[in-house]
Amino acid sequence: MDTSRITVLLTGSDKTLSQQLSQAGFRILEPQPDMTMRAFFQFALKESDAPLFVRLDAGEGFVFEDVEKVAQAATGEPEKVYVGSREQTVKKSLAQNIYGFLSGIEARDVCSSLFAMSRENLELMTRMKSKDRAFCSNILLEAREKNLAIVDIPTQAKIDTAPGFELLTSSLKLYLVFIKFSIAAFIAYLVDIGTFYLFQKLFSFLDDEFKILTATVISRILCSIATYLLNKGAVFNSQARSRGTVIRFIILAAAQLIVSWLLVWGIGSMLGGGDEVNTLLKVVVDLIIFIASFSIQRDWVFKESKGLLK
Repeated sequence: MDTSRITVLLTGSDKTLSQQLSQAGFRILEPQPDMTMRAFFQFALKESDAPLFVRLDAGEGFVFEDVEKVAQAATGEPEKVYVGSREQTVKKSLAQNIYGFLSGIEARDVCSSLFAMSRENLELMTRMKSKDRAFCSNILLEAREKNLAIVDIPTQAKIDTAPGFELLTSSLKLYLVFIKFSIAAFIAYLVDIGTFYLFQKLFSFLDDEFKILTATVISRILCSIATYLLNKGAVFNSQARSRGTVIRFIILAAAQLIVSWLLVWGIGSMLGGGDEVNTLLKVVVDLIIFIASFSIQRDWVFKESKGLLK
């Protein structure tokens, strides 16, 4: 590893760590007083022509070997973003689970200040739309949004407390995809529920189970077409091959259709049936399916892959 081609962006004070980094050949840059993180990144890009940058806060317990390990990993595939994860000695918090569900980021330590990225990706971060106070919180979210692979690198550092709900309030960017997904789902849902009720009336001459099945199939087909078009273009901005996404989406839609039909018919029968009961029941059932399908669509259906079903 050619350390002369790596610049370390260091905040906080740790003389021992700074000395070790300098002796190893890393160039160290520190922010000027009252400099925001965005301004610090812009300053670093002007001051250094290095192709690779490592950023860390000296107060988070990282040692020289941690920085070296993350930098070494980044030299292999610099197009990715590398996060130095501290070992969490306590159980994962509810806030962390919610964050993982909303963001789709699998890094163990999303609050870590130690990460490495290429010059191109650092420039990308400086152009990110973000308020200064949420800038650091948005870096991994921006990487996820731009389809940059995030690689978890275990370090020797440890944390003995789990992030609390401040993790969920640090940035509105965390919720943007889910909000867009919800709006798209609401539009498609109006199509689904409206046509479901309409076709129940239209096929009222059929037995209850077949009436529900027919109405569910037709409304789900119309809803699925609307959902696919909205989610692929407006929500997930997917660049995945259309044929693959269509096949994966059809599989998901078919599974949702079967689950919806069986639950509405089964529970509806126990509650005495009736068009109004079935329609209200479908609202509840499809809300649960909607929440479950968010991560499936983001991480499987509309994700770029080398195979149709991968």
